[in-house]
Amino acid sequence: MDFTVDFSEQEKFYLIKVEGEIDAYHSATFKQKTKEKLTELSYTKYVIDMSLVSYIDSAGLGAIVSLLKESRNLKKELVLVGLQPQVRKIFEMTKLDKIVKIVDTIEEI
Repeated sequence: MDFTVDFSEQEKFYLIKVEGEIDAYHSATFKQKTKEKLTELSYTKYVIDMSLVSYIDSAGLGAIVSLLKESRNLKKELVLVGLQPQVRKIFEMTKLDKIVKIVDTIEEI
C-alpha cells in the first residue's frame, strides 16, 4: 500500500492528510515532514486527517507522541481527526486518546 502525506493551508488551521499505514517503514518520513511544517509555519492549530490511515503501530504512535511534544513546545495545538475504528482502538488501549485531542470530523474543529 502506498503511503502519502499531503499538506494544505485552510482558513483556521493547517491540514495534514495521511493515507496508508503509519508503521515502522513510514513513521520517520511522516514525523520529519510534519515536524518541518510545525516549525516553519505560523499556524497555531495543526490537524492530522487520519481518515485514510488503515493501520498504526508502535513506531507510528511514537511519531504522534513526538509531534505532540513538539507542538506543545511551540505553543501550537495538534488535533487528530477521522480515526478508523481499529486505529482509534489502539489509541484507546494505549491511553493516548487521553493526551491528544481526537475528533470525528473536520467540522468539529
